[in-house]
Amino acid sequence: MRFALIVLALAIVVSAAAQTGPGAPSATPPDMHNSRNSLDWAGTYEGVLPSGTRTSLTLNRDGSYRLVTQPQGSQTPPTTVTGAFTWQPSGNAITLDQRGGRQQFTVGEGRVILRSASAPPSANLVLTRVAAPAASPDLAQQLERYRWTLVFATDSINRRIPGLPPAEDRPVVLTFNESRLSIQGPCNRLMGGYQVTGANQLSVSAAASTMMACPPALMQADTTLSTLLSKPLQVQLTTRPAARLRLLSAGIGALNFTGEPTPESLYGAGTTVFLEIAAQSVACPKPPSPNPRCLQFREVRFDEKGLRTGTPGPWRPLTVNIEGYTHKEGVRNVLRVKQFQRPATAPSTPSVVYVLDLVVESEVVKP
Repeated sequence: MRFALIVLALAIVVSAAAQTGPGAPSATPPDMHNSRNSLDWAGTYEGVLPSGTRTSLTLNRDGSYRLVTQPQGSQTPPTTVTGAFTWQPSGNAITLDQRGGRQQFTVGEGRVILRSASAPPSANLVLTRVAAPAASPDLAQQLERYRWTLVFATDSINRRIPGLPPAEDRPVVLTFNESRLSIQGPCNRLMGGYQVTGANQLSVSAAASTMMACPPALMQADTTLSTLLSKPLQVQLTTRPAARLRLLSAGIGALNFTGEPTPESLYGAGTTVFLEIAAQSVACPKPPSPNPRCLQFREVRFDEKGLRTGTPGPWRPLTVNIEGYTHKEGVRNVLRVKQFQRPATAPSTPSVVYVLDLVVESEVVKP
């Protein structure tokens, strides 16, 4: 299945979103544009500041910077400082860390302006962009290190798109694994491939999708998400102080994500196991687990044809959570999960981590 196949539904989504009832007041959405989310700000900026210092400032998408200074006309080697910068709440200015003297710069189109209370009004405080950032050689690896959860989406004029994400209990999540991409949408799950180019552009190709029927609002959100992913996307990724990902589709909109480290990045490679989860939970044994009630589980095995093999062992209480799985009382499930070994830390810390990969079977069990 290709993302383009469902782009035709976008007209329906846009039409429905644009309709208002008779006499409904027109509301002007707040302007959410700022330099951080509207400009291609990463790159190298150069100029001569009022102190007579030739300055080169490189801002990277991961929140790091490189500051090179040299007195104009001096034969001494330039001074180079590297560190991290932070965006001010307005999203229009940055502050260098202590290594950079806590200097502040207003970020504009193709330039940054030093904020200085001591410089005369006529002073030239502008550094002009002279080069775009070099392509990050490990951008794909950085994408793979995190599980990306959608925070909000905006359209081509930076207005928030309703329904993306639809609600906290229906997160929209991207997971990159080598050349494969898994997308948990508002309703359906998409699986396909991706490629990152040297210009930090992401191209997504969908190969398969689940075909669940959901309420119309969720189906429309699926369509809007697919439209945003159907064209090449500019990748803006930062990891400090927290992982943030912005995918910008020119003329269509942008998707903004937060990142949580994947178990693979924390614990190394995992193993795939199948766990059967009983329909009813039980009281947790002592010492108590983090939850008052525990799931009952047993490991099951399948042969090459996908048929059960062997005899499952007895039911046991599961005293750790399965990340990504929410149990519903009265429903028996067989789960394909990734099992990871956590390094030994505190005695009370579980040594095993389970992460849901796929629900293989599901059955409602009568009491």
